[in-house]
Amino acid sequence: MDRIQLTDSQHDTPSTSTEGKTTRPGKDIWTDVFARLEATLNAVDFSRWISGLRLIAEVDGAIVIAARDQLSFDRVTIEHKRQIQRFWKDADPARRPVRIVCWRTAPTELRDLIEDPWAKDEAAAKQQAEAAPVASDTDDQPARKKSDGNNGAPAKTFETLVQGESNKRPVQMALRIARGQPVGTSSVLIYGLQGVGKTHILQALIAEAELSDPDRKVIYMTAEEFLSAYTDGVKARDTSALKKRLRSADVLLIDDLHRIAGKKGTETELYQNIREVTSQGGIVVMAGDQAPGDVTGFSPRMRGELTGSIAVEVAAPEMEMRQRIITELAEHIHQSHPSFVLEDIMVARINSAIRGPGRELTGAVWSLFTEAGFGEETPTMEMLERIIRRVEGTVREPSIELVKRAAMKVFSVSKADLESPCKARAVVYPRQIAMYLCREETGKSLPQIGRSFGKRDHTTVLYSHRKLTKSISNDTRLCEDIAKVRAMIFELQAAG
Repeated sequence: MDRIQLTDSQHDTPSTSTEGKTTRPGKDIWTDVFARLEATLNAVDFSRWISGLRLIAEVDGAIVIAARDQLSFDRVTIEHKRQIQRFWKDADPARRPVRIVCWRTAPTELRDLIEDPWAKDEAAAKQQAEAAPVASDTDDQPARKKSDGNNGAPAKTFETLVQGESNKRPVQMALRIARGQPVGTSSVLIYGLQGVGKTHILQALIAEAELSDPDRKVIYMTAEEFLSAYTDGVKARDTSALKKRLRSADVLLIDDLHRIAGKKGTETELYQNIREVTSQGGIVVMAGDQAPGDVTGFSPRMRGELTGSIAVEVAAPEMEMRQRIITELAEHIHQSHPSFVLEDIMVARINSAIRGPGRELTGAVWSLFTEAGFGEETPTMEMLERIIRRVEGTVREPSIELVKRAAMKVFSVSKADLESPCKARAVVYPRQIAMYLCREETGKSLPQIGRSFGKRDHTTVLYSHRKLTKSISNDTRLCEDIAKVRAMIFELQAAG
């Protein structure tokens, strides 16, 4: 960064344009933009995503606005960035561009020069809390729970749902439904493999709907709960209570739909309730394991209901999302258990070793929490390796050639590149990672590994292993790249 100028939020001085002319103070422009955003956006969006933004600096002629955490940054970037940029240019005579950054990952130059933009707010809140009387059990509860019940897990809301390309469309769909916005049809199917977060999306929809319109009636029921209630009603020769409950819904959510496949009577009853809800102007959201065209065990009319629905897939999370799932859960646990700290190398190890979707990743973190004395001890790699063995069992040892193939796929290099004497970083970097993983995963000797990489001496392999071992504790990118190659090894093994 060539030039960093502190904004009025740090020092109360006039701003200057890129031409050196004095213009309106940045804090005044931001106040106007802030007010316009508040008037334009709905109260929930403004409170949740915009109110926490901070104007922090002008860097190389561009205005820098910070979001406090990755979740806020992602949401603002996706949904509100262009609007903020447009409003700023309307209010700024110099028409400077606007950049949004995540404070946690902002460049060191910024963080060194600027004090935490939220520090004063926290101090004021703390002072206010200390002066406030202790609330009784009958006082109003906050709109959002931080934890779900008494188990300590984060509440299933959109704020705690890690979002990315794999679940982008289902989340957008659920948000529209929760806010009463049209989606095109009266029934929706969210499908995907077990453990990818379908239930989290449905639960988040409920929480969002309660905030958007408390009078709107949202009914959630798993297919198994429906089956049980229907069976009880049949035995009592009265299913009216079940029908009354479901048909009163403005939004009806049915989870794990696949669990009633092949149960003709139950399916018929569910179908009739779905049709009744939609005929009265309600919307039905179903979640299942398969796309409409792949489902089996349902009658033609139920299949017709599914194929006539909007179908959106929740895919398995990509590598970056997996890392965020692990990191955000660890941070959540750390808030109530300060000793529970996951180093980057541990996050990368979980990411690469646990091959299942998000549910299995969170399960591994909670297992590590238990292994660490329920958060009273600091987790160690030894603890983590025990958890991995329990979750994954004995993992088949890869061959040197398989490790090389994985590195070739991740870094788009050829086998000839890995075995060549080329000194270019684009080749040396993946070669060193491949050597490191051969040493870590294959159990082969240094001379054997060296011969497989263009008949190199064993000291070259030893150098690569020592270098990466030393760097891995403070090089996040290296951790991520090693995790990607490890994941590719597992993928190639699974493919045979």
